Amino acid sequence: MKVKEIKLNLLEYLQYERDERIPELIEEYDGDVQYVIDEIWGPLETCLDGLTDEDLIKKIDNILDDPSFKDEFEEFKKHMDHENDEMELYINYVWECISNP
Repeated sequence: MKVKEIKLNLLEYLQYERDERIPELIEEYDGDVQYVIDEIWGPLETCLDGLTDEDLIKKIDNILDDPSFKDEFEEFKKHMDHENDEMELYINYVWECISNP
């Protein structure tokens, strides 16, 4: 898998997390915003709120270009379900790096 393809897929996922995750949850629970706040998500915000697409690209680049990325990603893969495809592993790894710095 090429780096450009990986980065585009990662950007698409982060855009989803920023723009669509919470509205999708609210719709899934029949518009019950309070239920989503109390039982599912908590405050209706994400760690990506207010970030532009350019900010997301910078985050992706910072993670993938870090000198320790290759070793840390390999270690991460060892602990993940082997049924995950490689792109899903990249997404999970980057999301963990962003949401739990």
